[in-house]
Amino acid sequence: MGPKANKLTGRTADGWAAPIPHYLPYEKWQGAQDTMSASAVDAGRSPADITRMAQLVGTITDTPGPVRLRGEDPIRTDAAGWALVDLAVATGFDTFVSWPESPGDTQLCRWIGDVVPCTRALCA
Repeated sequence: MGPKANKLTGRTADGWAAPIPHYLPYEKWQGAQDTMSASAVDAGRSPADITRMAQLVGTITDTPGPVRLRGEDPIRTDAAGWALVDLAVATGFDTFVSWPESPGDTQLCRWIGDVVPCTRALCA
């Protein structure tokens, strides 16, 4: 999770899963990405060869809400707000995992049926 692990990931790994924000706050994700990318280049690898997964904690709601990717705050907004294109475009994440705050099929169905198609459309 720290710089040594990020450098090792950049030099050798095929992928990285950003720890849930409880363990590595959102604002530290970009620094970890930058360290991995620099280490990949130093090792003669393309940073694009590293799959990058963002693990997102929160609730997909019926109504929009503010999205502040700071600390370990959960995301609580509608499907359009969950389409976090900035994480894909600006920071290089290419894979997303939803960690719902409450169990049940509703959040999974919203993720698959609403968030994923919205994100794909916005990234196209």
